[in-house]
Amino acid sequence: MLCQLFMVFYLSMFKVPKIVRRIIRLQRIFLWGWGKEEKKMTWIKWDVLCKEKEKWGLGIKDIERFNLALIAKWKWRLGVEK
Repeated sequence: MLCQLFMVFYLSMFKVPKIVRRIIRLQRIFLWGWGKEEKKMTWIKWDVLCKEKEKWGLGIKDIERFNLALIAKWKWRLGVEK
């Protein structure tokens, strides 16, 4: 839980393309075969998995979009609040 809070805080402050790519890679490895050296076939596109559950996806967060949304929220708050 603490790690997740730290990650959200970190993603809300900085644009982190290298870390985002690594997180997405770990998510994909978890879904499609952890510890397997050979390349496995992916039966569903990553974009479909990132859709909401109501739209027949798994509801996995797109970390790259999530990072940009959190940064945009801070920019908006700095412009609106005194």
